[in-house]
Amino acid sequence: MNTYTQIESQILSFIDNEKNGNFEELIIQAHLFQKENCQLLRNYCESICKEPRSWQDIPPLPTEAFKNSEEQIISFSKIQISSTFLTSGTTGEVRGSHHFHNLKLYEKSIHSTWANLQLPKLPIICLTQSPPASPDSSLIHMLSTLGGKFLINSSGHLDHSNLKLIIKKNNRPLVLAGTALAFLHLFESGKDIPTLPENSWVMETGGYKGSGREISKEDFYMMINNNLNVPIENIINEYSMTELSSQFYSIGMHDIHKGCHWVRTRVLKPGSDEEVPDEGIGLLSIYDLANLGSSISIMTNDLAKKKGNTFELLGRDKKSTPRGCSRAADEMLSKIKYGHK
Repeated sequence: MNTYTQIESQILSFIDNEKNGNFEELIIQAHLFQKENCQLLRNYCESICKEPRSWQDIPPLPTEAFKNSEEQIISFSKIQISSTFLTSGTTGEVRGSHHFHNLKLYEKSIHSTWANLQLPKLPIICLTQSPPASPDSSLIHMLSTLGGKFLINSSGHLDHSNLKLIIKKNNRPLVLAGTALAFLHLFESGKDIPTLPENSWVMETGGYKGSGREISKEDFYMMINNNLNVPIENIINEYSMTELSSQFYSIGMHDIHKGCHWVRTRVLKPGSDEEVPDEGIGLLSIYDLANLGSSISIMTNDLAKKKGNTFELLGRDKKSTPRGCSRAADEMLSKIKYGHK
């Protein structure tokens, strides 16, 4: 069996160009490697399907498995862990841990997805803390990898005057990025909110998990349009999670989420490995070749509508525990006042 480094090299080459490999062969090879090196994953997967013949046969691992404190979901030695991202959670709640041998595949996926989906090549300004202030956030690392400039300091204060200054000094299009709840806090701050330069974009992520708020996508996007003067067709939604290494993006009000050639999705009937018919609703499972260090197949707690080979995200299964980047932002930002330090 090939080593981690050998399989990693094949996947990196495939991400660069899908002609450099075969998704089916690569993901089964990665899956077998992971089962060989992770007892928990092997026990779970072989109880469902010992010998997958296609990528659809690979059992998706529930995200709850990443909360296992006794056995880590890793396909390499514990002493080789170089980075760890944590899911958000309240005090006393067990947080999921995603460990990495290195960040080559993760960062390659971030850059390549942005390029392949032709997302805007503009400066990115972030309504989040910086990586040093929040080193275990996968979202913040993603934004840093894209070259983002961060506006929330280590004390949790949004530098409102700096936001105005950056917009004024640049006087050219930019991307303002943050969680959905961070944008709501900005709009509700009572401060004068500067409109963004013409042809700017907004990238939002996270939803309203656990916040007690229910705002429709239409209403939220109208708030962005009214407060920041950004047209709805220039609003991007980013979808991913701590347990993954790749991202999906939709643009505008009714766009479906798109990923790249090294990821696949299935929408499954709850409690079953059977996929729903087209336009059917079920739980989203994701197959991500960049997740070589953990599990290349993940069962989310998110509801989705099957749209051919992709999906329309409908939101979190209300029976599952609230979690996510947006809730973490809400917990922090709800305790602070907006203003510069």
